[in-house]
Amino acid sequence: MDEIVNFFHARANEFIADKEIFQAILNKNHDALYMLTKERWAVLQQENPHLIVLQFHNSDGTSLLRVHRPTLYGDNIAKKRETLSEIHSKHKLLSGFEEGRAGFVFRILVPIFNNEEYIGAIEFGVSAQNLAKLIKHDTNLDALFFTHKSYIGKFQELKESTAVGDFTSLNMPESLLPLFNRYKKIYNTLENNFIEFGAHLYYLSTTQIKNYKGDEIGLLVFLNQMDDFEGYIKGIALSSLLITLTLIMIVAIFVHFLYNRISGKMNFQELFNQTVLDAIPSPIIVTDGKELILANQTFLLYFKYKSIDAFKKEHQCVCEYFEEGDTDEFLMPNKDDRIWTEYVFHNPEKNHKVKITINDTTTVFDVKLSVLQYNNAARYVVVFTDISSLQSLSTNDSLTGIANRLHFGMVYEHLISMAKREHSDLGVIFFDIDHFKKINDNHGHLVGDSVLKGISSLIKHKTRKSDIFARWGGEEFIILLPNTPLESCVAIAEGMRLSIANQGFVNSLKVTCSFGVATLRENESSHELIKRVDSLLYEAKELGRNRVVS
Repeated sequence: MDEIVNFFHARANEFIADKEIFQAILNKNHDALYMLTKERWAVLQQENPHLIVLQFHNSDGTSLLRVHRPTLYGDNIAKKRETLSEIHSKHKLLSGFEEGRAGFVFRILVPIFNNEEYIGAIEFGVSAQNLAKLIKHDTNLDALFFTHKSYIGKFQELKESTAVGDFTSLNMPESLLPLFNRYKKIYNTLENNFIEFGAHLYYLSTTQIKNYKGDEIGLLVFLNQMDDFEGYIKGIALSSLLITLTLIMIVAIFVHFLYNRISGKMNFQELFNQTVLDAIPSPIIVTDGKELILANQTFLLYFKYKSIDAFKKEHQCVCEYFEEGDTDEFLMPNKDDRIWTEYVFHNPEKNHKVKITINDTTTVFDVKLSVLQYNNAARYVVVFTDISSLQSLSTNDSLTGIANRLHFGMVYEHLISMAKREHSDLGVIFFDIDHFKKINDNHGHLVGDSVLKGISSLIKHKTRKSDIFARWGGEEFIILLPNTPLESCVAIAEGMRLSIANQGFVNSLKVTCSFGVATLRENESSHELIKRVDSLLYEAKELGRNRVVS
């Protein structure tokens, strides 16, 4: 969930940085705030289909604006919601599951300040039910949310439910009801178990759902069908991927057996445990931070080596594969004067990722680490979980495949900070398609979509690996060019303009674009730079379109 919190925290900061939006919040102007945010709400929902709540709160506990329900405002919602009372009292970022009209909602609340005075909060809410659908889509595991009986009374619209012990299901499909009725006859509580039902064997695993205070308010239950012991082992492995901490604990239990292999003391138990580790479909290694000591079969298959010895003949450390990412979450061999394993160990509160490319295919891994002491030396057990599909879902525009505005916002602030710290150039190209509405009106929206995808593909092939190319919204696009002076940015934009103008799109349709180009000035804020390059784009249109203005 940390990744979701970071994404929406960045989006909240983007709202607050907009001077018009901030002034509307300051003035408690509901109508003006809605007009300024409704289009962004549409973009947010397109980028994040699981987002169901965007709300602005006054410091006195009343609702200033529900963007998702704009006609309902002014009520003292803080009296009903613990998270709101907490943020109005503590004025600090909050996140966690809380009740909602349709069950559990994962909420992120960001405080708003005016000259250090707390004036309210922005709230984002992600539907737990939709998260369950996402888990089903990505893993084919049924995911069910259960709430503790002491929490049931807080739900206003809870209708039919299924109770197992102290927990009640909030989204039990009718197809699973007979299975859970049988489960209740065998077990009194929800916990990791397997159960036979019909002609199948099922493995049921659980993880806690916590609110903003860290209190357990429910369980997330995963149900995986398997019909033999081998399937059972794989089911445990797959469920463990969803509960990374549990996975690390399993690995830690097995590690002392695996060390016996180094000293040549092979036994049946160690062989069995190695088999279990090899069945886990995530790369796992044991390292001292510099040298690879152990690895599972998934690791070797991913890097295309037959054995650890073959890998070590060509590489001393897996960190040789690490690539720079768009944000500071991505690890490099050395970070803040520490080797990467020490950095992860000493910064457990942060998200850690690595980007690795094998045969032109790039994978983004979430990195989790635990440390063991072995013969007075530290040994790190590292689990690499592939989050490329989640990363893509969260950061890529669904139509064009390039970065979306949410991802741009996160990377933009990071690159602004780097440019100021290193006193380097940061260029911005802002462009949109000329007369795009006429294209849609005259040729239809399918042709319009084809043009958007065609331009995105064309420009993507003209950007460097270090550049960030994103869809700003509608027919607008933006490009960040690190370490690029203004003259070079203008030349790049002019080349893009000519390529688009000379390209024949669907049905040989000719299209032109207008460009605004600028570079970061000393003491200029991120918001001021965007506003300036937007004005340059507007000037290009005023001068007749199909041109570059810097």
